[in-house]
Amino acid sequence: MVAVGEADYPENQEKRTTGQRRFPRYLTDLAITVTLRESDFEGYCNQIAEGGLGALLPQPVPVGSVVWLQFVVAPHATELHVQAVVRYQTGFRHGLEFTSLAEAERVAIRQFCRELPWVSRA
Repeated sequence: MVAVGEADYPENQEKRTTGQRRFPRYLTDLAITVTLRESDFEGYCNQIAEGGLGALLPQPVPVGSVVWLQFVVAPHATELHVQAVVRYQTGFRHGLEFTSLAEAERVAIRQFCRELPWVSRA
């Protein structure tokens, strides 16, 4: 599944086929709450991008699982509640792709990322 609206742009299709990321990733240190089937647990986000995040979770969550994420981004202490799908899982490391970002949420994440060190450029 592609982040909402991103597949509609030809430049994003080209980047995916050449192995480049759609969005640059940034290093962070965020507490997150994950909701999976009526169960909540705390995790740690160590990388974030406009399209998703990397997280360490206390239990493995299978690839393809749909979860709800709750976390706070600066500078305005914006609390986000977003849906995501697990794209990869290796032990306790997970890659989660956002599937329900509203434009205001995307803007909040983009502003938050501006102050973070980058991991890679798209």
